[in-house]
Amino acid sequence: MTDHQTDLETLRAAARQREWNTLQDTLKRLLARLEPLIALEVAAVRAQNHLPRFEDYYPEAGWVRQLLLTVISFASAPDHLPDHAVTQFPAPGCGNYVSAVLNLARAVQTGTSPYERYSFITDAIAHIALAELMDAYYSDHRDEWEQINTQPDAVNPETGLTTRQELHMKFWMDAGVAQRDTAIWLEIADSVSAKFNKDLK
Repeated sequence: MTDHQTDLETLRAAARQREWNTLQDTLKRLLARLEPLIALEVAAVRAQNHLPRFEDYYPEAGWVRQLLLTVISFASAPDHLPDHAVTQFPAPGCGNYVSAVLNLARAVQTGTSPYERYSFITDAIAHIALAELMDAYYSDHRDEWEQINTQPDAVNPETGLTTRQELHMKFWMDAGVAQRDTAIWLEIADSVSAKFNKDLK
């Protein structure tokens, strides 16, 4: 068994256990064995697939589409990126999605080292996964999202936890989120595997 096949098995096992640290470390190691543009494609396809959902929330934010398409089409990005923009999209998962697009842009900026390139791509994939999970869950739990945004630091005297902490735990332990989380990472593993198989043909 080759190194990448071993890592793919590790990635799939971590997906089933929802071990995010292992998922991200293993994914980065796998991506680093691919050409940068091939690794970028794994993230870019997923980012493009989620773009319509982001635009459902923010149809006026055309610069996000423009930046993503510039990254995909030309493998380039401006030297200066609107890092502050992440906080301007408070709908569920949208801040994570914008973080992902910005990380993909950073991955193709001139002057980015190979190590940084693969780190940015890995971070982008993780942010897109979170965006998908949050959008799916909070679309059906809008009251919880409202609580997180209006009283995040209110403390429950019985548990000593803040509203944000309690609701984050509820989100993360939800059976539907768990199932979707594993499914997303298995899809990512399949996408990476396909890139290796293509290289071997």
